[in-house]
Amino acid sequence: MTAYQNFWDAEIETLLQQLDAPQSLEENIVDTLNNSRRTGIFPNQIINALRIGLSLKEGNQNMAFVASMQSGKSGTVYFLCNYVLPAIGLIKEYESILFVTSMRDTDLYNQNCRVLQREYYDCVTGDMKPSVLKVMKMSNFFNHPNPHKVVNEFDVQLIVRDEDQYGSGVESSFELAFFAELRYRMPDIKLLAVSATPYDILDAQFTGATDVDVIVGVRPPEYYGISEMLADGVIEDIPEGFRPLQVQEVEGESVYTIHPKTEEYVNHLNTFENGLGIIRESNTTRAIELRRLLKDQYKKQCTTIVIGSDVACDFSINEGIKEISDLILKRGQRVVLIIVQALTAGKDLGIIKEKVRFGIEPRDRQLANGAQGITGRFCGYHNNRDFKLMASRSLLEHYAQFEQDWEIFADENWRNDLYNSNVRGLSTHTKFVKTQSEGAFTPIEHIETLTYEQLLTEEGRESLSFIDNDAYHRLLDYFDSNFYNVSTKGTRFKQMGVTVRIASGYNQASNRVYRNWNCNLNDDFGNIFFKKLPYNYGILISNYPIDDARNTLGFTGIKILKSGKQEWRNQETNVQNNSMYGNNDAA
Repeated sequence: MTAYQNFWDAEIETLLQQLDAPQSLEENIVDTLNNSRRTGIFPNQIINALRIGLSLKEGNQNMAFVASMQSGKSGTVYFLCNYVLPAIGLIKEYESILFVTSMRDTDLYNQNCRVLQREYYDCVTGDMKPSVLKVMKMSNFFNHPNPHKVVNEFDVQLIVRDEDQYGSGVESSFELAFFAELRYRMPDIKLLAVSATPYDILDAQFTGATDVDVIVGVRPPEYYGISEMLADGVIEDIPEGFRPLQVQEVEGESVYTIHPKTEEYVNHLNTFENGLGIIRESNTTRAIELRRLLKDQYKKQCTTIVIGSDVACDFSINEGIKEISDLILKRGQRVVLIIVQALTAGKDLGIIKEKVRFGIEPRDRQLANGAQGITGRFCGYHNNRDFKLMASRSLLEHYAQFEQDWEIFADENWRNDLYNSNVRGLSTHTKFVKTQSEGAFTPIEHIETLTYEQLLTEEGRESLSFIDNDAYHRLLDYFDSNFYNVSTKGTRFKQMGVTVRIASGYNQASNRVYRNWNCNLNDDFGNIFFKKLPYNYGILISNYPIDDARNTLGFTGIKILKSGKQEWRNQETNVQNNSMYGNNDAA
């Protein structure tokens, strides 16, 4: 078995024990994984679902599930709701879970209905059972006739909010429907935000506006995402001032030409027997003109199609994706797809990803849509590495850093770099500004450093007297190769009043254990551990052996930090978060 297989076997077993789950759940997990090709559920989704289930069982009210684009978030939610929560007694017969699609997108809504509301198989009873999930558009949730009646009608126990960066501000329907109406009447209703870029809820967690439990999705080795694309060199930086269609004024008339880079990418497509190239244009007029020129120049080599919401387009978004699927997979054609403000978060190209030859994504002003657009649609589980992508490398490099370490979005240098690259926001409602605001500051009262060898002594155990024996032995297990040689991101220490950072949970380039190792009594405990909520102790854990190349510190052991009383200080920041989770002040 591979190290990753050993990891997910051990992780699933540990999570089942922590959940005190019945044998029936374990049997359904085994059956689901043995039939993954049929069920569409894989080990990373099982682990994610169990981690979220544990968070719910622990009583958390606001949760954020952060996972890479096209990595299987819908499958995670499906398994969580239909298998995990009923098994551990958090969903009973005739109770349901509401899945709210934040974008008013009919195609995405229908896709979610197909995936999440389908029946599921219970191998223990041998029965097909109805899904406990109810999918609803945001607008319907707000007007049905009010959210309180929706929850009562379907006996909703949990609301799952998809693509959390949309509709977040005070003027949004979800703000009014959920916080001003539903949670006011039903304060115990729980919320799970699911997204690759839920920046507003993460910012609310960082500033302390709302208590949020963040669950990090497992990233399997076969997943191919933006980090891997950058490493493989398939992403070319978009030239300054680039637009796929060029225009010049000649004797008072607009003369359009295809940008040479656009021609280069279309020519790349035409070297293949079949395949797909995708270009984003800013409006329908430009898209139609680009289609005309491409048809004139390449009419014998490829087919050009425009999709969007305007009647002048060849197809709607959903119909267009079906059409190109037929042209490429059934008729072996080469297709250039021009999209007009379409093909964003949630759209899945499916097996067409194997046939993608190029993408041109000009959007570079907002991190979420710049990453989740064409680039994000190329992410997932496929073997295609022979494609070209033109996009903002700076934006995608910053997203890749977030993808590897989600806490970095609160790093001042990271945000300043984005701002200086003319990226004006993290998401629709989390924007950059230059301002001064108050922030929580937690002083450090005491720091103690212990080598691994000292941890094994009575004196070392005495230094850790604030944790129980189970936590002490868990801590020692972190130094075992079976632990640090697999993906340990998202591991929970599960000791009241104690938060930890583990070196093996971070990538080598931005390892937050090593970056924060030289902290001192003048530093902010909350910034070191990304926790504005009260913790008595924090532990930095360098669990790699000294001679391991990943151990850039040259030290194996821990650093214990004891926190003081939280206070408020003026601090400079550059994020304006019109989030539903807090207030509208700069954060």
